Amino acid sequence: MTLLIAGTAGADPAGLAAALAAAGLWEEEILVAGSPADAASQATRARTAVLAIDSSMPACEEEDLLLAELAAAGLPTALVACRVDAFPAWPKALAETRRRLDPQRGLPVFATSAALASASGSASGVPELARWCRDRADGEAVPRTPARAESGQRAQPPSESVALIRADRLAGLRAGIVASRAEAIESLRAATSDVHRCVPDASAAPGFTDWLPSLLDALEHRVMDHFAQRLDQVRAAAVGGLAGGSSPPSPPEPFGNGMRVVPRPQGGRRTEDVMVLLLGASMGFGIGRMVIAPTLQWAGLGIAGTVLTLLGGVALAAWVVSVRRASADHARLERWAAEVIASRRLGMEHRIGTRAGAAEAQFTREVWNRTRPARV
Repeated sequence: MTLLIAGTAGADPAGLAAALAAAGLWEEEILVAGSPADAASQATRARTAVLAIDSSMPACEEEDLLLAELAAAGLPTALVACRVDAFPAWPKALAETRRRLDPQRGLPVFATSAALASASGSASGVPELARWCRDRADGEAVPRTPARAESGQRAQPPSESVALIRADRLAGLRAGIVASRAEAIESLRAATSDVHRCVPDASAAPGFTDWLPSLLDALEHRVMDHFAQRLDQVRAAAVGGLAGGSSPPSPPEPFGNGMRVVPRPQGGRRTEDVMVLLLGASMGFGIGRMVIAPTLQWAGLGIAGTVLTLLGGVALAAWVVSVRRASADHARLERWAAEVIASRRLGMEHRIGTRAGAAEAQFTREVWNRTRPARV
């Protein structure tokens, strides 16, 4: 008793066949046909047929042609709504599908969930389908050739249902992209705030001007990769169950990232350092003449004491210069780091916004194309 399961990609006939085999409900051969040509070539080998129905939207021309091939072969056929666990509105879509394919209500109808077939105690509908395929009477439930398939006229699907399904998909798509963008920007701002808090301690280490850009590069790579994964999840949820087409390429990277190049800080204040040294020397000379020199002369040092006081003033001035230089360099590095972090954050927010806009345009076009009347 070879079983033939025919259906479009959105119905996932291969998944239904795998569920029947994995649950041990069908030990005979199972054939899978995804097109009318495959159904016509494999119908001669089968004794029972199943037409897998995409539960996300009503049937269209593809199902008409598949059912016509099963009817021409004289195979007993059941209409099976697949993946009903993923689409809450499947009863309405299935009712419209039956009105189109089986207006005489002569074919059995099943609702199945391949994902629940292996779970014990779940109402997956797969065991009931397997029982009907085994126990059906000869000549039972043989479909008639649809009038649309006989005349070869192009039928129009129920546009109202397609419009509702498309509107739901697009609304969910936009909401998902907005949430993904907000999540990415919030994560970016939290990460850059953590980096900014580390700047006062890290700026004292050597190689800080090389460490900060590399850290921001790694942060940008991580944030954009996570954002791309979230966009892929949103797209998969928006087009899940819709027939047609393979996964399109990712949206192209936007031209330019809005980031201003901040030059690295350069050392300066050499003239100021010389002036502080001269002031220190004069200060040491003056203090030595007024305070220290008399004491040194009393000790018998004379001119040598004056020279020592002058050298002490120069040493004190050099220490002041080194402290001022370190403080100025530290402040200059902190200002540079703040500008770099702000510039990179604005650039990444610009990239996230433009990437979200490009993804919304591309995914909207894909949903629209997959829900066209012909569902090409």
